[in-house]
Amino acid sequence: MSGIIVVKIGGVAGSHLHESFFNQIKMWQADGKKVVLVHGGGVQISKMMEALQIPVETKAGLRITTKETLAVTKMVLIGQVQPEIVTALEQQQISAVGLHAGDAGLMQAEQLTDGELGFVGEITHVKTDLIESLIAQQIVPVIAPLGLAMLTQWLNVNADLAACAVAAALQAEELILLTDVAGVLDAGQVMAHIDTAELDALVATKIITGGMIPKLESAKNAVAQGVGQVIITNEITTKGTIISEGVKVG
Repeated sequence: MSGIIVVKIGGVAGSHLHESFFNQIKMWQADGKKVVLVHGGGVQISKMMEALQIPVETKAGLRITTKETLAVTKMVLIGQVQPEIVTALEQQQISAVGLHAGDAGLMQAEQLTDGELGFVGEITHVKTDLIESLIAQQIVPVIAPLGLAMLTQWLNVNADLAACAVAAALQAEELILLTDVAGVLDAGQVMAHIDTAELDALVATKIITGGMIPKLESAKNAVAQGVGQVIITNEITTKGTIISEGVKVG
């Protein structure tokens, strides 16, 4: 299905979305675009774990997820963050439905081989029928970053990776990864375009460092799997850094 735009938003966005965000979705829909949201929730999960006196531990940017941590993660993502985002959309007259891995087997996953991470996985298959039926009616699916292994074991999934998997499965024309920076920076300036072929060199020369590395690797994989382009930005209405094939760094 053409004309699909997937947007990944942080978990805190549910209570901090600006009017420009809702207006942009309405403009896309008026132009015949289909919008899908994938949300995170790391901040709220950590706050809940601290309140319950459960240690918060990470490795290589991923949350170490014990059975206890997984239960909190599911509770916060599906019971707190997702309803806030859906409610915010509905208040702006944008029809929305919250979805998670358990809905018609939406997102299948497999557990990562690093045993230290616990119940952390990566998406192996996205069942697109349900998503496509909703967006055909101009209903915005709001998807939690969780997966199911063998249809029984829930797994915590990085929200950027989940968004890339959803965008690739839908062959989206555009994936927008909303983050806390205006784009990929080089000497303090936002890079307008990055060719996926240039990413390794940018990492090697330390232009791209830290948490931006896995985000861009996710973007590269999404483009390789058929997503038209990936945009990293802090505002849905601005073009931060566009990642695509065949575009020179600039």
